[in-house]
Amino acid sequence: MEIVFIYTGSGNYPLKKTDHILLVDDDDVLTEFLGVLLRGKGYEVTVVKSGKGALRKLKDNFYAVILIDIKLPDIDGIELISKMPRAEPDMRKGVLTGNPSFDNVQKALKAGAHDYLVKPAKLDEIVKTIEDQIKIQQTELKARYKTISLPANF
Repeated sequence: MEIVFIYTGSGNYPLKKTDHILLVDDDDVLTEFLGVLLRGKGYEVTVVKSGKGALRKLKDNFYAVILIDIKLPDIDGIELISKMPRAEPDMRKGVLTGNPSFDNVQKALKAGAHDYLVKPAKLDEIVKTIEDQIKIQQTELKARYKTISLPANF
């Protein structure tokens, strides 16, 4: 596994590691299974159950991918995307919903989502989407910034 560090000089975290994932969903079963699966693949996973919790985490952390449920207990997931710090456009954002509609897809993409998944989604499908988003992000970052490749045991 290649780890890419990028210095941007912004925020409280000068080094960004591209394999940290934030799951924003109040579905304990989904986040538990998905968290175990992703950690088993070597990703660092943080789970929060609310939009406010996500915004708190985003103040001090960079995430490669943020997967957000549209129906959260305190804020709509699409609204959460629009409230995310604009200073970190490199974070890939995915939306997960059990109530799909064309209107929601349009709103999510307009707010800045990069992908849209419909529940019940297979865990393998969610993991593939996350991995695809990380590959896209790494390609974009390598094109934009000087990268340092380190051995996996670093």
